[in-house]
Amino acid sequence: MADSGPADLLLRCLSVRGGSGSSDQPGRVSPDDWDGVVDVAARHDLAPLLFKRLKESAAQAQVPSDAWERLRLAYFTSASKNMYLYRELPAVLRCLLSSRIPVIVLKGAYLAGTVYGDIALRPMSDVDLMVPRAELPRAQAALLDIGGHQHSEDIETSCRTSKHLPPVVVCGLGIEIHWSIASPTGPVRVDVSSLWDRSRPATIADVQVLALSPEDLLLHLCLHACYLDGLRRLRSFCDIAEAIRRFRGEIDWAQVVHSAREWGAVRYVGLALGLVQRMLGAGVRFDVLEGLIPEGIDQRVFETAWKFALTGTDYRQWRPLLDRPGVRSIVDRASFLWKRVFLSRDEMAALYPASRDTRYLWSRYVLRLRDVVQTFVCHTLKRGLPVIRSREQDRNVSLVNWLESGRSQ
Repeated sequence: MADSGPADLLLRCLSVRGGSGSSDQPGRVSPDDWDGVVDVAARHDLAPLLFKRLKESAAQAQVPSDAWERLRLAYFTSASKNMYLYRELPAVLRCLLSSRIPVIVLKGAYLAGTVYGDIALRPMSDVDLMVPRAELPRAQAALLDIGGHQHSEDIETSCRTSKHLPPVVVCGLGIEIHWSIASPTGPVRVDVSSLWDRSRPATIADVQVLALSPEDLLLHLCLHACYLDGLRRLRSFCDIAEAIRRFRGEIDWAQVVHSAREWGAVRYVGLALGLVQRMLGAGVRFDVLEGLIPEGIDQRVFETAWKFALTGTDYRQWRPLLDRPGVRSIVDRASFLWKRVFLSRDEMAALYPASRDTRYLWSRYVLRLRDVVQTFVCHTLKRGLPVIRSREQDRNVSLVNWLESGRSQ
């Protein structure tokens, strides 16, 4: 795995608050190290946020001019792209609202303006909106009627395999119409009706819409960081930290713990919050972490998750093919292998980005079949040889098994 040094330095810089008198400065960073820090920030879509944090602190004086120019350019590029997005988004929102379709604005479009407070700080490539499942056909038709286009319009298939429809492109914006925040084939079961019951009014791009409650927003971000992103994107952890900062006095932590238990997501949420506390000092109380995982997180599991987060590596690649709780009989194994080939659309998009385009989805399933067969063959051969797995590999596997064995808790 790649050296985690630049990522660790990046997190220290992002934790900076205040001016030259602040006690949480990132320390001395050599000129040669700054290029690595900026590279990592750019890879994780954190360069605009790093620019803002450094500009607000005495650490700016340490940054070489060429590295600073890269950060400045990233900030203003993100600002320009998001200004276009927020300029075009009102037409989309008003189109849905005029059809009396309730809309919850998810993730980036909500985070950038409301949570980060500066639209340049949260780069985004598309817009995620959630509507009631029963309204999916009308929402899709409304966007197509105003000139949107979509590669596939099969709602029934999408609902079986994914939490959203294939993107509808309107005025150059990719609009993902969600009906849930979790895939129906994923590891958790979200009570979508409760999300609507707890939603709150919000103003996005000067349009009155809805947003998730602070508690549900936090759960959504934790699931995204720990499951969909596989721990590999530092930006997801920054989203969590910023949400906690923004709603610090409003979050009902008892509700967070209760919902995480009901959804079968306590380990995903507990691990994500524990990592954010260590990475960015997010202010997560110990009793909250204890309420989620009373037995605590094994230190080796936590250190392994920390390593994956810093190195930007998807932990799911270490998932042993058949070494899973409850996978014992031939029928169990055949069923498991089938599910590992035909992943949900969200999981396919994470592993094979081109599959976001429906035209390429089935060809990527062929690649997925090839990859699973290769993994199965290698796994079987290795099990037949007197080879002892390295301590590092054992720890990686332990992380996966720890997360997945807690789904029913």
